[in-house]
Amino acid sequence: MNSRTPTSTPQPAVYLVAIDDTPSADHVLQVACGLGAALGGAAELHVLHVIAPPPAIGTVMAPAIVSPTDMVEAGRLVLDRATSNAAGTFQGRIVGHLGAGVPWREIMQMASNVGADLVVVGTAGRTGIARVALGSVAEQVVRHAGCPVLVARPKDYHSRDGLGIEPPCGDCIATQRQTGRAKLWCERHSTHHPHGRLHYELPPSFGVGSMNFRP
Repeated sequence: MNSRTPTSTPQPAVYLVAIDDTPSADHVLQVACGLGAALGGAAELHVLHVIAPPPAIGTVMAPAIVSPTDMVEAGRLVLDRATSNAAGTFQGRIVGHLGAGVPWREIMQMASNVGADLVVVGTAGRTGIARVALGSVAEQVVRHAGCPVLVARPKDYHSRDGLGIEPPCGDCIATQRQTGRAKLWCERHSTHHPHGRLHYELPPSFGVGSMNFRP
């Protein structure tokens, strides 16, 4: 009698993406779906929207009174829209989840519940209370999550005021587009760049790397 050792069924990659009801949620969802498509293979996408409890009555930030039923219904609309959009680009299984509580705790608990391999959260360049609240969710998830976390935000190199980070050179960007990124620097910066850098590249015809130094 021939015996055959049973093989286990390959488990899909599990992505958990947390969305809110702001326009930046669309970008977060696109990043998660694009990542799943790029990596290929079997995958599950779990979309989580958390209904956060409103501030206590009498506080400065207390909103108008909204019934729990209305909050749940609004949350379902956000979740339904997100899962419907995801279905257009994500080929694997899509599951929607509606949570209620402190957002970062609910995100981490859901990641634990579904055994997420990756959590995708968003943050945006906002000001005031909205910026603090949104940023703190991503920070807490990154700090305490039990799996890798991807913080997705729209690409913007022009809003780094106060950090000493200069925006990209427009001519360098144009050169990269025109050459399919075969060349990274414009004519002016190909011989001198204000920020010194050391580059190692591996041209197809070389067995070892060639070194380009930009003083």
